[in-house]
Amino acid sequence: MKDLAHRAKCSVNTVSLALRDSPRISEKTRTHIQKLAQETGYRPNPLISALVSTRSKASEQTIALLTKFPVPFSELRDYGRFEAELHRGIKEKASELGFRIEEFPTAVAGAPSAERLTGILRARGILGVLLFPSGDIEVNFPALDWKHFAVVAAGFHANQWPMHRTALDQGRSVEQCLTRLTELGFKRIGFGLTRQLDPRWNYAASGRFVVWQMGQPVKNRVPLVPGSDEFPDKEHFEKWLVQHRPDAVILKAEGYVSGVKAVNAKHGLKILPVVITATPDERLAGAPARPDLLGRTSISVLARELYLNHFGIPETPEVTLVSAKWQDGPLAARAAARVAAKKLGTERVVA
Repeated sequence: MKDLAHRAKCSVNTVSLALRDSPRISEKTRTHIQKLAQETGYRPNPLISALVSTRSKASEQTIALLTKFPVPFSELRDYGRFEAELHRGIKEKASELGFRIEEFPTAVAGAPSAERLTGILRARGILGVLLFPSGDIEVNFPALDWKHFAVVAAGFHANQWPMHRTALDQGRSVEQCLTRLTELGFKRIGFGLTRQLDPRWNYAASGRFVVWQMGQPVKNRVPLVPGSDEFPDKEHFEKWLVQHRPDAVILKAEGYVSGVKAVNAKHGLKILPVVITATPDERLAGAPARPDLLGRTSISVLARELYLNHFGIPETPEVTLVSAKWQDGPLAARAAARVAAKKLGTERVVA
């Protein structure tokens, strides 16, 4: 940096600001110094950059959390466990790494334009941006001038840009559910989705389920829930359960567990609800998601990009998946006990 300062006839601090593309110096000066750096083969040491960043002023340690809720997150009253746990994981990991999180709502009334928000973040020295999966999936995040920022998207709410992202491995979750349920003797397994499937998961869960179902006998295939909404309404969901009576049903949202229980009680059925959503309830079977881990992983990936001085939309984007772990729950545990007893009885007969 001293060599660059000597060549550019400026201070080392000016070189530092130029290489970070800081708006505190003129664009002409930034371009001149950056060109010199490129010509001389200058490469920043990411370890030194990381050390310097941890000793910088607090404003330079802020990560911008962009949301698409109709109100700021702090004022939201009807968010689910997923959003709450995701937000908690983000804040905890950021704090551990020396960052602080500040929300920038992008879908509220009076939200700044993409150009204005880019200017605000740059003026405050904010280099890291995390896109929070929130609100209407059809509403896009503002198109910031991404070359100034390291950016990571949590989930698939920003598919218009090929950026690094993190996601729950819902395909793996469904696979665990299907494998375990099959081991326990469940044959007619349904998935509580409409034809809209699961766009918030980039169709990973439904894709894995449909492939599995294609390999099952026709009599064991359970169709999708009627309706055109992303989430099945109560009436369609209950009628679907009664009509098709699956042995077990994989649920995209934990709120449908009570619907399954109500149908079981009313019609004398024994449909096993299986969850792949955020729930700490050990009484339920499934591969429950851990959005807090998704939040922590999102910050880890973003921190890596910041430490490596990687800014802008990557040429080859990466998707980092966070897996869940199957849990039996009491109902599935009883089914497992029956299978084990039956197997033991067969072995005794053979013996």
